Amino acid sequence: MDKNFLTYPDWQATADTLHLYLQVAGKVKLERSYPEPEWGHVRMPLTVQGIGTGIIPGPAANFEIYFNLRQHHVDVQNSNYIRTRLELSDGLSVADFYRQLMGALDFIGAPTTINTEPQEFYDPVPFDADTKHATYDKHAVELFLDNLHFAHRSLGQFFGPVRGKVFAPSYWFGTMDLSGTIFSGQPEPYPGSGVIAVNCFDERFCEFGFWPGDPSSTEPAFYVMPYPFLSNIGSYGTMLAPQKAEFLTRSSEFILTLKDAFSYDDPQRAVVDFCRTSFDILQRMDPWGDIEWITQPLTYD
Repeated sequence: MDKNFLTYPDWQATADTLHLYLQVAGKVKLERSYPEPEWGHVRMPLTVQGIGTGIIPGPAANFEIYFNLRQHHVDVQNSNYIRTRLELSDGLSVADFYRQLMGALDFIGAPTTINTEPQEFYDPVPFDADTKHATYDKHAVELFLDNLHFAHRSLGQFFGPVRGKVFAPSYWFGTMDLSGTIFSGQPEPYPGSGVIAVNCFDERFCEFGFWPGDPSSTEPAFYVMPYPFLSNIGSYGTMLAPQKAEFLTRSSEFILTLKDAFSYDDPQRAVVDFCRTSFDILQRMDPWGDIEWITQPLTYD
């Protein structure tokens, strides 16, 4: 176990439990929010102590669900000062958390019915029946939050000067990643089917994110995913930085593991360089219109 981060197997039981807790809250936001392009309405903001839903429209008052991952509790509150709190601790199953959160929403006057099937998760037990996932290691959760904050700083530095339509780095409850996106403004309808993909892949874009791993890819990593997807980058691979970054043809993504990022003297600069060079390669291979304006340097002193 590394002192700076955990591989997915190091904390799988806790990672899965936390992932599913956050999915329950994310699905409440999905159910009640006004739809936005590219699923923008389900983004969950990172805060100094955790992850929240942000403001959700309620039947009588706006409300929010906030996970404090330092003090390990969940605050459920509305704009009329009605508030309740759920404690996060080892042994709290997903089923118990689901029932407690639904009760909390009833208490604040925002009862919400959600689809209880997990989203993009390898073990699809409905939330209300999931007594299997009940592990909560507070140290592991706090280390994950530390990694999210490192990712937010690094990605934020890269995104800062970008013009045009951007999703700032946010948490996505389906895949447990923190990512942001630069959009080209050029339509590119998805050639396949499925409500998630069709409403996500509808214009040219490039996503930049951090992901803690899963059963098939256990290393936490930064990634850059262009759409339309690249099948290879050919000789442009020499442009990719830092040296330990790579392009994976099987997933059509640029990858820099967190371990490799931390191996450099300036890890944040390594991540920024990774994002910048990956985007530069994309623009060499599949240039966007108005790219000069999107990347034009800012004039602040």
